[in-house]
Parts: sequence; structure tokens; C-alpha cells
Amino acid sequence: MGSVFLFKNRQWSEPVRGIILPVVRILCCCLILFSGRALTAAPFEDPEAVVWNLSADTVAYDRHTDVYTAQTNVVITGGKTRLEADYVEFSNATKDVLAKGHVKMISGGDVISCNTMQVNLITETGLIDKGTVFIQENHLYIHGEQIRKTGKFTYDAQKGAITSCDGDTPDWKITGRDVKVTIEGYGFAKDTVFWARNMPALYSPFLAFPVKTQRQSGLLMPEISTSDRQGFVYEQPFFWAISPESDATFYTGYLSDRGLKIGAEYRYVADDISKGIWQVDFLSDDKIDDGTSATKDYQFDSTPQRTNTDRYWLRGKSDQAMALGFSARLDVDVVSDPDYLLEFREGLSGYNTSDRIFDDVFGRDLDEYDDTVRKNSLTLYQTWNNFSLNIQTLWYDDVIARQTHIDDNTLQTLPGIEFGSSRMDVGTTGIYYQLDSEFRSFFRQDTINTATNGRKTAKVNGQRLDMYHRFYYPTRLAKAFSFEPFMGLRGTAYHTDSYTDIHGEDDPFRFRGLYELGGDLSTSLSRVFTADTGFSDKIMHQVTPGISYHFQPYDDQDDLPYFDSLDDIEEVNQLTWSFTNRFIARKSVTGSDDVIRNTYRELGWIKLYQDYSIKNERDNLEAEDRPWSDIQLDIRVYPFSFLSLRTDLAWSPYNYHFTELNLNTTVTTPRGDAITTSYRYELETQESWYTRLDLRITRSLAAYHSFEKDLEGDTTIETRTGVRLKSACWAMGLELQESDTDTRIAFMISLKGIGEFGSQ
Repeated sequence: MGSVFLFKNRQWSEPVRGIILPVVRILCCCLILFSGRALTAAPFEDPEAVVWNLSADTVAYDRHTDVYTAQTNVVITGGKTRLEADYVEFSNATKDVLAKGHVKMISGGDVISCNTMQVNLITETGLIDKGTVFIQENHLYIHGEQIRKTGKFTYDAQKGAITSCDGDTPDWKITGRDVKVTIEGYGFAKDTVFWARNMPALYSPFLAFPVKTQRQSGLLMPEISTSDRQGFVYEQPFFWAISPESDATFYTGYLSDRGLKIGAEYRYVADDISKGIWQVDFLSDDKIDDGTSATKDYQFDSTPQRTNTDRYWLRGKSDQAMALGFSARLDVDVVSDPDYLLEFREGLSGYNTSDRIFDDVFGRDLDEYDDTVRKNSLTLYQTWNNFSLNIQTLWYDDVIARQTHIDDNTLQTLPGIEFGSSRMDVGTTGIYYQLDSEFRSFFRQDTINTATNGRKTAKVNGQRLDMYHRFYYPTRLAKAFSFEPFMGLRGTAYHTDSYTDIHGEDDPFRFRGLYELGGDLSTSLSRVFTADTGFSDKIMHQVTPGISYHFQPYDDQDDLPYFDSLDDIEEVNQLTWSFTNRFIARKSVTGSDDVIRNTYRELGWIKLYQDYSIKNERDNLEAEDRPWSDIQLDIRVYPFSFLSLRTDLAWSPYNYHFTELNLNTTVTTPRGDAITTSYRYELETQESWYTRLDLRITRSLAAYHSFEKDLEGDTTIETRTGVRLKSACWAMGLELQESDTDTRIAFMISLKGIGEFGSQ
């Protein structure tokens, strides 16, 4: 075998690592309007940095033409490029290569396979005959009778086909003419046909698709759906990679029955703490709700009439590291009208998507979609070993009051300061101390300064300072019982701008002093059982009976202003008994080092408890103020990885029926099947049932159905039915959603390496 040292040439460095995004989604009847640029480009190396070598069974050199001719097992290598062929002619003067027979050129992870190739190793341009280009990052194949390599990252073909499926007969492919492909960019083609195996399924005069591996600007997956209230919906997002630390997405949506909807989302990450997501949407609505029969299809029974056509929703959350170890949190949620979130729960910029994103990124979700008072807050906080400080501004936006111009008595906090401590031991006394204190300045836009029908009817502005001290003394009794008495001292000072209480007094300064006493007594009994099951060899059953006492003396608070529940601390003289069962499994596992290690897992717990009011017994009150409370039972059971059970119930010892019952059960299978069912009941308030079934029919086919019904009103709240079909190189989903206000159909098609289009 011959081997020849040739020359040095230049190569690209490895692409800058980024976040792989499917930034362009194919829609076979849509013209893609934008093309994006890479956020960062891979830098060039010195052309002399790469050494090229040629090896083959036979190598000949023509001194006059400066051409090497190699045959059988020919290999040219240099940097990250490798070319293999049966026959090669190489011009050392021009760096041109003619390769024939089983040609394969590997550059990084991308592969070109063909019968014949003419290529220049410096410019990486040339002609590929009867070839295939495989782009590894996207798992994308480009086939063509004749493919031109117009640059290191660019190809074109008069006639070509693309697919991400392996094999000679792919599940799908797209054929077309004038195919142009740019790696880290887009591909374009004319007169395209989408093939499902050997059957033509869809034609489009023009097609654009992504061929990107870096985080780049460009079009994202469009949303396509149809519903009774909105009509046909097409929403096209455009992604803008501003910098490695920030990006934005812009939305343009067409709603055939409602008008044009636009939106934007901005995201940034400055460091481990500092980050933010801000979203805004605007709709110029063609429909209103004026209470007439002509607009009944756009009404909601739970909200007032809506006559505004300019509709919007601004929401966002930010976390920010500050000086001196402080951190800040900002939450904003402002919506134009109470109907907006009821209308737009689904979709790319809908309530459900935003709520999920905020919860995942910040651990703080939005108010419920049907809540017409939206919380906005700015918090500055710091935590030390035993102390914490929170400075907070709270603004609750009453959407109905703002929209209908009625008096807005919503209580705002401008600002609130909370300072507290965890339990701390007081020297060596065995006593523990805990502090909760706060200062709040309350504000209302519209006030009612006189408590004519009780203190809660007054809506006043003012300030409140509250100091709450608690002392604990945990100890053991007879080596079998745990006993923890406690004492609490509370002092509260008030200042009001203008307040007249029910006694006619208008003193701006008022004070309240309270104390409380109590204690907890409990013991624990346990026994270990030999199980010898597949998931445990020992199970410990722990029983903890307990009794607690709480005494809060009566204090006349009728002269005090009422801002929130802290201003109405009721008299308490109460005993509570409880009985808790806990189950813990132990499994001994022998490791690879032959060392036996024990692993522990809680199988569940059951707690039964009830209150007995000595106060109510002495007062001899009737009905809801009887001494015995409902018996409460809480159950959490998860004995196996595939089963979980949660139950909360309350049973009246006087009426002998349930006053509250919540049941939730989830069963899963190893292959991915699942069923979840929930039942909720509150006496004279609500009764509902929810079930979701997920079926993994085959490895590639799954279906689901969910059903939620209001049993009290005998109405169906919502149903969802869908199927998901997934292959190695494509996936498809279809969903039908029905509620009492709308019917919506959404679909999604995903072609691996190309992207996806449809509705989330």
C-alpha cells in the first residue's frame, strides 16, 4: 500500500455549542418569508494547519501534471475530513479531486455518498453524481441525481429529495426541483411533493425547511387549529436569538372569526439567580359581548358584558440577584377583560402554556384563569441562618372593577415588610423561640370609612404593625411521650387615615394585645415485619397517637379596622386528637463491591383526627358551632411505582354523612399506559368527576381521553380525545377538545430533521 504526504489546508473548527432548536417547521402550502442567520459562526483556522494524507493499494504520480492517481482502498484524510473511493485523481496544483466508485466523504459528522464526485479540497465545492448527503445533527438525507456542492455548508440540485428516514423506501420524503440547502440555515425547493412511502400525498409550489444545529433566529412551529369561537387559527412565531443570554419570540396570528392577534415573548438568563420571562399579546377583536342574542356565541355566563375590542394580556416574572446578598422577584399579570383568559386558555401564547412555563422556570404559577382579581408583586428578600426579611409590594388588579368603572375597594399592600426567625434555642434553657413580625401599609382606591354594618363593611386605608412571639419547651415524659408546651404573645398596632368604628370612635391609633397557650403530647409505637416481597424485605409500621390543646382567650376587636384575617383572631379553647399510621419499606441491595446497602422508601401514611371545642361546649351553641368537628381522614398511599392513592375526607358525627371528599388515584404500566381519576365533593358546594386514560396501543401509537363533569349541575365541563402516532422519523397528533363554551380541533405533524407544524 502506498502513502503520500501531500500538503496543509484549512478547516473549520467545531461549531460553537448551542441549544438545538427546531426553528423552522414545514407547512406544505405556506411560503416561508424569513431566513435566519447563525447567532455565532465557527471561526476559520490557518490554511496551513491541516495535514492531508493519501493512501491506497496503488499510487502513481505524474511529475509533469502534478497529479496523483490512486486505485483500490483509496483514503484521503485531513483534519476532520476523510474521503474514501475505489479510484482517485488528485491535482496537487489546484487541490481538485476526482473520485469514483463507492465514494464516501466524511466531514465532521456529515457524510456524502455517491458514485462519482469532483471536489476541491480547499473551497469544498464540486459535483456529486447519483449521491446522498447525510446531515448528522438533523438526521437528514438529501438525495439527487446530480448535486452541486457550492460551499462547505451549501448544496443545490436540479432535482432532489429530502427525508430523515433510514432505508431505501422511507416512510416519508419530499421531492422537488431547484433544491438549495444551507447547513446552519435553511433549505428551499420548488414544485414539491410530499410522499407517504410511495404514494404522493400533498403538493406545494414552494417549500422551506430548517437545516440548523445552532440556536438561531428564524421561524418556529406555527399553531394551526379550528374552534367554534375563534374559527380557523394560524399563528406563526418568529424566534430572534438576541445573544447567548437572551432571546425573543414574536407571534402573528390570524383568527378567521376574530381578527389579527399579535404577541411577543422575551427571555433572558444573566446568572444562576437572575432570569426573566415576559409575554404580551394584543387582539383587535371583531366580536363583542353586548348581552344581545346576536353576540351570545361570544358570551361567558360568569363574567359581565364585554364591549371592548382592544384586548391584551401582559404577564411576566423576573428573579434578580441584588447587592448585599439580597434577591428580588417581580410578578406582573394584567389582562384587558375577564373573558380574555377564558377565551385563550390553549395555544402557543395561551394561559395553559404561560402558566406551565412560569411554574417550570420560577416555581411560581399564575392566578387561576377564571380569577378576575390578578396579583402583581415586587419582593425584595434576604435569608440568613436563622432570620429572613421580605419587603413586598402587592397590587391586586380587579379586572371587573376596572372594566365596568365601579368602585374598587380591592386591598393593596404598599409596602409590606416581614421579618421572622426560625426556631432558635434560648441559651441552654431548653426553650426555643420563634418570631413572626410584619408591617403593612394598606391602600384602596375607593374607601368606605364608616363601619355602619359591622367592622368588615368599612374599607379603609391605614397601616398595621404586628409582632408575634412564640416560645416552645420540648421535653420527654416517662421516656415514652413527647410533650411540647408553647406560649404565644402578640401585639398589634393600627393607624388609619379616616375610620369610624361601630361605636362612633374615630381615633386614628389603636392597639391589640393577645396571648395564647397550648401543647402537643404524642408517642410512637412501631413494629418491623418481614415481607420478602419484590420491593422490600422489611416493612416498618409506625403508629403515632397524639393530642394537642390550644387556648386563645376572647378579645373584643369590634373597635379595630379590618384589613384581612389577621385582624379577626377568634377565641379558641380546643382539643385535637390524632392517630397517624406510617409505613416504611426497607430493601437490602448487594452492590458490585459485594457490600450490602439498605434503601428505604415510604409506602404511605394515614392520618385520622378531630377537634373538640371546649368553648362551643360551654356556650351550648347549635348547628355548625357544636363542639365536635367533622372527623378528618387523610390518606397517601404509594406502595408500588405504578400506583398512587390520595384521599381527603370529612365526616359529620352529627349528620352521619360526608361533608367533604376528595379522591385521586393514578395507575401506570411499564409500557406507558396510565389512568387517573379524581372525585371532588363538598357539601352543598360542588361535586365533580375527572378521568384521564392514556393508552400505549403499540410502540408507535398512543391514544388518550379525558373527561370532567360537574355532577352537581349535571353538565360536562370538558372532554379531550386525541391520538399520537410516532415513528423513528415522524410523529403525528390529533386532538378534539369540547367544553360548554367551545369546540376545538388541533393537530400536529413532526418530521424529524425538518420540524413540526400544527397546534400545541
